[in-house]
Amino acid sequence: MPATPLPPLDGLFVGQQAVQTAYLRILPLERTHARHMRILGYMMIHAPVEEGRADVARSINECSTDLEVVELGQHYFQYFVKYFQTLANKPTPTPSNHPSRPSVDARRDAILASIQQAPASHSEAKDYALIRDNYRCLLTGTVDVRVYSDSPQLQEQLATGPLPPLGTTECCHILPQFIGQNISHHSGRRNNAANVWTVVQAYGGIPSEQVNGPGIHHLRNILTLRSDIHNVFDQLLLWLDPVEGQANTYNVRRKFPTLCYPEVPPIVSFSPDSGLPTPDPQYLALHAACARVVHLSGAAEAIDSYLRNAQRKKVLSHDALPADIELLDVLLSAEAIMTV
Repeated sequence: MPATPLPPLDGLFVGQQAVQTAYLRILPLERTHARHMRILGYMMIHAPVEEGRADVARSINECSTDLEVVELGQHYFQYFVKYFQTLANKPTPTPSNHPSRPSVDARRDAILASIQQAPASHSEAKDYALIRDNYRCLLTGTVDVRVYSDSPQLQEQLATGPLPPLGTTECCHILPQFIGQNISHHSGRRNNAANVWTVVQAYGGIPSEQVNGPGIHHLRNILTLRSDIHNVFDQLLLWLDPVEGQANTYNVRRKFPTLCYPEVPPIVSFSPDSGLPTPDPQYLALHAACARVVHLSGAAEAIDSYLRNAQRKKVLSHDALPADIELLDVLLSAEAIMTV
């Protein structure tokens, strides 16, 4: 899925006059500001909810000048810079530890007995998700080797058939943890898309209170994934689209057709029998929309290239290109926002 020019309006947004008006406004600006206009355009094309599409269109239509439209695209670009910068700077994920002693099986019983109590921390989310997902990666079926080694109950359960693959799993947040630390109803102007709340609520249709603070660790936002699958999911290289008419069933989409194939099949279903909440389709839809936007706009490649260069050099050389300096300014601005 390489960076792709925006398609013509023909056949898009039928019956949505305001969205068509906004789209026609950004098309000529794509010639001089391709990345930022493609971000806006593909956000409208691939919006996870109609309200999100309308919000992006309204933000464009409220701009008085072309410069303001470009700045709007830059603000959304900053959100994606923040996303990838956070991934680059976060500590190496720790594997899913098996639930604490006295035993794996006793911990399972305790959690299922308090099923109405949502996890309030990363470590609790790990425990709850492992139990909900029957101690295995939701996309590959790989059973967590640490849990298997310490759970007689799981060993007995799996002894009735061929032993599934064993490996290391991790707790994966569908929407990243930094979102829960940065949402504020009072920060920034309405069109400042670097405001996380704008992307989560206005574009994704997800109430901010669901992911603010401990809410980010709710099981609706958690997947148990094999370590390498967790990494490509975080990098927006793999995402899930719902299969129409089939609850908790998804088509697996990938930036590259052979990525994590065949171990991740084309279609996956989540069918936990524990009664614990399953991954929320609305969260997965926002994750999928962001994946499409960053790849089709070319934003992912631009950010990745810069972050890799910055990691090697730490400081730009004196002969840096203006485009590098501009992106550095964006990165520094995003970092300042993240520390507020």
